[in-house]
Amino acid sequence: MPWDKPYHPPKNQRLDPELYTHANRVYFITIRAYRDQSAFAQTQLNQRVLDALREEQERQNCAVFTYSLMPDHLHFLTSPREDGISVLTFADQYKGKSTNQSWAVGWHGKLWQPRYYDHIVRSDESLIAIAEYILDNPVRQHLVEHAEDWPWGGHMNPLPIWP
Repeated sequence: MPWDKPYHPPKNQRLDPELYTHANRVYFITIRAYRDQSAFAQTQLNQRVLDALREEQERQNCAVFTYSLMPDHLHFLTSPREDGISVLTFADQYKGKSTNQSWAVGWHGKLWQPRYYDHIVRSDESLIAIAEYILDNPVRQHLVEHAEDWPWGGHMNPLPIWP
C-alpha cells in the first residue's frame, strides 16, 4: 500500500530498552544540537560528524541507512546488524565520539542535546516514505532546491527489504 501522506515523527516516548536490540527492526533517530545551535554550518565539523557516524556504525555493529545532517540536528535510520545490539548504546556512543571529533576542529563545549528522539519504525509504515522525509529535510528548510544537492545527506547502506 503506497504511503501518500508526509511523515511526521512522533514525540519522544522511550520504551523498554530491550525493544531497541532487534536486528529485524529499523529505528528513526533525531539528535538535536546543544541548545538548538546551528553547529553544523562548517564543512570540517560536518565531515568529522559524519565520519564518526560511519566509524561508529562499524564499531557498534549497527547499520545506518539514510541520514541528513542539518544545521541544528541529525536524522538517521539505523538497525542493529544482529540481535542484542542496542541502537540506544550506538546513539550514545556516537554522540560522545562526534563531540570529541568536533573539538579537533575548533568546536568548544557540548555538541548535542542530552536526550534525543527515537522511533521504532512499525511494519505498517513505509520505510521509503521515512527515508524520503529525512532526505527532503534540507528542501523543506529551503537550504537546497533538490535533496540530492545537499552534501550532508544520503545513504550509508541500502534500506532493508521488508516482507
